[in-house]
Amino acid sequence: MHKDSGPGRPTSGPWPDDASAPLRRWRWLLAVCGLLVVHGSLYPWHFEGSVSASAAWAEMWAEADLWTSLGDVVGNLVLFVPVGLLAAKAWPGRGAWALVIFVLGVLFALALQVLQFWVPERSPAWSDVWWNSLGLALGQVVVALSRRWRPTAGAGRSSLASPLLVMAGLWLAIEWWPFLPTIDFQHIKDALKPLLLTPRWSWRSFVDAAFSLLVVAQLARGMRTRTLLIVALVAAAALGKLFLRGQVLSLPHVSGWCAGLALAPLLWRLPGRAASWLVLALALGWFTFDELRPFAWRDEASRFSWIPFVASLRGSLISNTAALCWQLFWLGAALLAGRALGGRTGALALALAGWALALEWHQAWLPGRVADITPAVLPLLWWLALPLLESRGASTPVPPQPVSARRAPASRR
Repeated sequence: MHKDSGPGRPTSGPWPDDASAPLRRWRWLLAVCGLLVVHGSLYPWHFEGSVSASAAWAEMWAEADLWTSLGDVVGNLVLFVPVGLLAAKAWPGRGAWALVIFVLGVLFALALQVLQFWVPERSPAWSDVWWNSLGLALGQVVVALSRRWRPTAGAGRSSLASPLLVMAGLWLAIEWWPFLPTIDFQHIKDALKPLLLTPRWSWRSFVDAAFSLLVVAQLARGMRTRTLLIVALVAAAALGKLFLRGQVLSLPHVSGWCAGLALAPLLWRLPGRAASWLVLALALGWFTFDELRPFAWRDEASRFSWIPFVASLRGSLISNTAALCWQLFWLGAALLAGRALGGRTGALALALAGWALALEWHQAWLPGRVADITPAVLPLLWWLALPLLESRGASTPVPPQPVSARRAPASRR
């Protein structure tokens, strides 16, 4: 015998415990994201108590410039996009409720600037709140658009549809970062020069472009429009580079895209398990290769950063964020390929975290590299988010029908 689960509680289906389980997972992700934002805003956590709050407040609002610097603007905007996205998922609602979420997010951003009054290494500015608010709104808009786009139940949507969208989005983000549009004919000519006039070859850029496109192609293998999808992604990436600051079209990168487009049909002809094994080997091999560059160990080890995301706050924020997205993409590719082979998400995440930690530990002996625990945390974030990406209607779960409304089972003869 088994215990009755009681009325209104399903014994099977997507919500085994209760209908609010997906919302709780979204709220856990939001809490983790909020802690990371607080950490990034108040680092290095060196507080000084002799600061006058009223004087600092007046000085902050006396700053007239909205645009401070490229890295500062992009960093503050992108920092709050996941906050708005996760908040909209954790507390789904429209109209006044979405406005309440936005106002609370703006107050959160303002509170962080106020706390920076007592951190001598930080410079509070009202422009940061402005760009934080814009990023917050963008995150909410993305969720609102995804709800309109999401197909209805029974539309034949693959369970890997959402991971595919996330991986394709990461792929485009890496290609387009830091998303600064420009309409300048001179920029178009400058972006084409490395391809047409001054080509320089890089095997690393070629292999990275080809392998990353094959990862997206493998996730799209169950779609009827898979060829159209990857061709459209390449076309969008190439077109975007012509109208985004700091982007160029290089010969190795374009050649890598062409190689990926040529190899994708061959990948689709392989059996599903063989293709997953191949992508898993490519993802792990390429991630390992990049982590151990330049393969020249020194005698003494450098300092290891045991606090996640601290290394990303040093140096160029734009370059560090691009590197973080790159690591998130390849670790996600390995995790998804392993799951396609029947592996458990938790075990795969722990294995990838351990492997990333071992590689980062070796980076302490590599010149020009920063040993950091952050890559070991990324597989755990994938483990937390993946069930939400693969579930249908996770943001608005439908409560189970009462027992009285259920259809009685057919009698057996």
